[in-house]
Amino acid sequence: MRFLVASVTVLCLQSTAVFANAGALIDRYYEALKMEEVFKILQEEGVQGAIEIAQEDEAITLSPAWRSRAERIYSIDKMDAAFRIGLNTATKLEGSEDAIAFFESELGQRIVDIELAARTALADDAAEEAAAESVEMLRETDPTRIALYEQFISINNLVDSNVMGALNANLAFYRGLGTSELFGALDESSMLNQVYTQEPEIRSEMENWTMNFSVLAYSLLSMEEMEDYVAISQEPAGQQLNTALFAGFDQVFEMHSYELGRAMAEFMAGDDT
Repeated sequence: MRFLVASVTVLCLQSTAVFANAGALIDRYYEALKMEEVFKILQEEGVQGAIEIAQEDEAITLSPAWRSRAERIYSIDKMDAAFRIGLNTATKLEGSEDAIAFFESELGQRIVDIELAARTALADDAAEEAAAESVEMLRETDPTRIALYEQFISINNLVDSNVMGALNANLAFYRGLGTSELFGALDESSMLNQVYTQEPEIRSEMENWTMNFSVLAYSLLSMEEMEDYVAISQEPAGQQLNTALFAGFDQVFEMHSYELGRAMAEFMAGDDT
């Protein structure tokens, strides 16, 4: 339920002349951050996750109908639309252009590539275990680099923001289940209780995952390059982009979770279309 890539932007200015440039800036962001590749990765992860649910849950049959439903849920077009809706909830982004320019640079493009590669790699359990071992080794051999990764994670509020995003997505999943009479007992209060009991486990997982990701991805950067990345993240432009990133992806993940919960409820009820 999370995606760690650079940042994203949208302009929310009152000036008509500046507002006209908002679309151009979003287009620049999409190109610089390779959003088409991001959405493809999320689509592959989502469909595979839905297949695994059907394989593990006896109440759902792994049928062509289920696979087709999963592909509709994780449609790239729907993802793109939800992401843009999320962008429009972000505020105070008028100064974000410097951060976009950073990701358009040679270093920024290299960072995008290694982040995408690390995200793909960590979908494999063995790769995540290997990354965790690398973290422990690096804590002993290069604590300065580990401290820089910790600073990066803190500056971008990666743990708290991803935990909150995961909790909201899980709540959306229960709301999707609750659309069926089979789950009529799932009132809002019980859903919230279910979700917040998951917070400690999710937080622990996220603390580990963000560091595993950082070590796997950013070991390919020199200390100077990583310091440059930290520096742009500290700037108002970087913070504004980071806020928009979470707004966009939270919207996507909540949509996915709700639709997956609703699909599960319908298939359990025998409406397998």
